[in-house]
Amino acid sequence: MSEDFTLEMQVERGGSPVGVISLFSLHPKKFKTNFFYVGSEEPVHCLKVEFDYGGVRVPADHSEMIVEVGADRVVCNRKEELEFLAHFDASNYPRITSTYHWISRKDPRRKLRTCRSNAEWITFTQKKIPELREAGWLVEIDPAFTLSIHAPEQWYVDLKENADGQFDAQIGFELSDQRINILPFLLKRLRGNLADGLLTLEDGRKVLVPAERIELLTTSLLELFDKDAISKDAESIAIPWIRAMELAQFQTLEDFTSELPSALRENADRLLHVTNAPAVPISGKLNATLRDYQHLGVNWLQLLREMNFGAVLADDMGLGKTVQALAHILAEKDAGRMKEPCLIIAPTSVLYNWEAEAKKFAPSLRVHVSHGSERADHFEKFAEFDLIVTSYPLLSRDGEALLKHSFHLLILDEAQFVRNHRTIASRVVRLFKAKQRIALTGTPLENNLDELWSLFSFVMPGLLGSQTVFRKYFRHPIEKMDNPTARRVLARRIAPFMLRRTKDEVMQELPPKTEIIQRIELTQSQKELYEMVRAGCEERVQEAVKEKGLARSHIIVLDALLKMRQVCCHPQLLKLEAAKPIKESAKLAALSEMLQEMVPEGRRILLFSQFTSMLKLIEAHLKNENISYVQITGQTKDRQTPIATFQAGKASVFLISLKAGGTGLNLTAADTVIHFDPWWNPAAENQATDRAHRIGQDKPVFVYKLIAAGTVEESVLAMQEKKKDLIDGLLGEQKKALAKWSEKDVAAFFAPLADAADE
Repeated sequence: MSEDFTLEMQVERGGSPVGVISLFSLHPKKFKTNFFYVGSEEPVHCLKVEFDYGGVRVPADHSEMIVEVGADRVVCNRKEELEFLAHFDASNYPRITSTYHWISRKDPRRKLRTCRSNAEWITFTQKKIPELREAGWLVEIDPAFTLSIHAPEQWYVDLKENADGQFDAQIGFELSDQRINILPFLLKRLRGNLADGLLTLEDGRKVLVPAERIELLTTSLLELFDKDAISKDAESIAIPWIRAMELAQFQTLEDFTSELPSALRENADRLLHVTNAPAVPISGKLNATLRDYQHLGVNWLQLLREMNFGAVLADDMGLGKTVQALAHILAEKDAGRMKEPCLIIAPTSVLYNWEAEAKKFAPSLRVHVSHGSERADHFEKFAEFDLIVTSYPLLSRDGEALLKHSFHLLILDEAQFVRNHRTIASRVVRLFKAKQRIALTGTPLENNLDELWSLFSFVMPGLLGSQTVFRKYFRHPIEKMDNPTARRVLARRIAPFMLRRTKDEVMQELPPKTEIIQRIELTQSQKELYEMVRAGCEERVQEAVKEKGLARSHIIVLDALLKMRQVCCHPQLLKLEAAKPIKESAKLAALSEMLQEMVPEGRRILLFSQFTSMLKLIEAHLKNENISYVQITGQTKDRQTPIATFQAGKASVFLISLKAGGTGLNLTAADTVIHFDPWWNPAAENQATDRAHRIGQDKPVFVYKLIAAGTVEESVLAMQEKKKDLIDGLLGEQKKALAKWSEKDVAAFFAPLADAADE
């Protein structure tokens, strides 16, 4: 046949093209005679891009204006083709090129490309294909394409009580009216054998489970790590009552359908709405009118007691946790349930506060303070009292005797004292027998999430699992990775058992509080001393970090920071020869000016410092200026006398060491709080401030923070905000988690003074 005749037989086509995407899978062994490949031996999922001109397909990567396809000659509209390709390539999805290249030996011009990974395929098929169809692309999926992706249609959780008093849980989703148990897949995920959330069912179907759903379930089901909880066929998991109620709540919180025993469903619903518990009558023996939020607190405590659960009452300092606890105790006694006394464990400094508060608000209660050298004489007489009050330090000596008794309620006041689970007090309190355990604390979380675990291991043993599991799946993801799912699961798990109201929430019940940051320029001699100390400390810290690493150099770092902070307060605090000649302090001078204005105005002032040696210098100044004052430090034996003197208006200034006076004081006569030096933890400062800004205060409160400008104290303020973020991030679930110190953070602490850096 002649060439001219061949041309006459060809049909010329043109016009506007239609973009075509073909999806199919190739198996190397089946197609090895026709194809060669570079890459995996597994089936390869392929993407082919062409343009259709009136039924004739032209490969997308051609470079001619006229393309011959069999008997057809296609005049290509390259402009419109490029518009199609631009739409395809402009996306953030895999482009045509990839690591796998499949080429037909019969037609070397036709190239088939695959996406790079299953993860990219999932994203492409689930999100991009619908967009391309909307844009006019024709999408063809070959029956041999083995990566067709399905989505779960409905999630479910079923719980059935077993013979051991626990619940067998099944969790999964529905697909085409078939129930798929996801527990085996979760086990693979927990063991690191499940990637991309892509599940392959027995019939070969692929199901894409959203990563956030897998993370939610694996984080919520930490019991999967307990080998005894998993059935042999991994079809169900055995979980205790308290954890079963959390899963039962999925029907409301996570759009799950559920098959639940009626009692479990009822209790799960009660727990879900526990902070709006039914109102209980307040005992007529309570000599106080509770505010609305305090009455709500009593309702909450009563409902948790009824359900045999513990409680963490974590209201801000000064909002009346003591009176709520006393109202709860009176309700138990009035109902006839209190067959045994209640044990209250508190810091030594507030033992007699409990006795005084009980006499004031609940005089019908018989109170015994177990303290002093003759306390053992009363161990056998506990049944004669309603309240037994003892201290944390005495637990190491009296623990064995106290453990012989059973108590109706066990209440830890200032429960942050057991935040370290290794201390004797922390270990002993877990051994007491009591109908209900209650923790009272305005600072449930101060430094890290281990403190929260320790608190709940007392209040609700087992709720947060073992410490090892807790650290791996809660503390590390939240503190180091800012994982929102882990934070959300943890916040939801503890929410029914922790009630926290901040002052902002009940501000209408309190007078206003004004915070003032007062930055003070150091004197020239202080600056020179500061720079000398800073430079020496920086060099020492850098050497330690280089030799041992930051994690093992914290003692050296903190010691260096301590010296710099002492210079900021007063050079006389520093035990260095170079500091002895420097008698002046910019902060002390500024404080003197403030007091000269405030005292004649009748202001009543609480003055806090963490350095007792600084308080001595301030005390000498007050004496010299004839300013009346009282004082409490860790050495003070009689705390009641200075408190009574100040409250009676017989002293203008109350000097208080931060550690000794941050808790257990009710000083509503004060209207001014001065923090002479900042402390790392904002909770400690807030507790101190709350000695004045609390229920019973009827005057506006002014809070002053004295900061040495440009020094390490500025960095302390920044650190306070980071620690506040950790607390708010968990309890408020709205902020980023605390980031651990890095070498960059440490370097910032040792930044030179601005004017020194300019020299």
